[in-house]
Amino acid sequence: MDAFNNLMYGFGIALEPINIAYVFAGVFAGTIIGMLPGLGPISALALMIPITFAMEPSSGLILMAGVYYGAIFGGSTSSILLNAPGVAGTVATSFDGYPMAKKGQAGKALAIAAYASFIGGTVSVIFLMLIAPLLSKVAVSFGPSEYFALMVLGLTAVVSLSDKSLVKGLIAAVVGVIISIVG
Repeated sequence: MDAFNNLMYGFGIALEPINIAYVFAGVFAGTIIGMLPGLGPISALALMIPITFAMEPSSGLILMAGVYYGAIFGGSTSSILLNAPGVAGTVATSFDGYPMAKKGQAGKALAIAAYASFIGGTVSVIFLMLIAPLLSKVAVSFGPSEYFALMVLGLTAVVSLSDKSLVKGLIAAVVGVIISIVG
């Protein structure tokens, strides 16, 4: 019952009129920034940090979430219309979207991108809402042995992904460890 009360409290904050205005403004600004080739969600969030600095924390996070989702969607516009994906997440959009735009179906491609962005964002937020409490319990229970095992797994993955030259992968892993040990 406590989780339900917390969820209702979160919805109460999110549905305040000022926060709804912030999310709309954030999505609009993020979409504009995301449409510019080369500027993606990380750049959009960096541009919004000074604006959110003096805001309430919940309102600032809501604005930045809107900017992030808007920038992700805005990147698909430049991928579809210009074949210039701004970030790696919109590369696949250009595979089908740009040929559709060349055939005169740009509106259809943009609509499909908007629907897919909305559905994907909604499903991922719902999944995160359900899985985050369980994941946080696992993360808090990590000790030194689990962190060591994760480090070994990461270094093994770096070496194994360098299939052309095992020595180069091993050198990259060693250099990474040396850099991380400094300080």
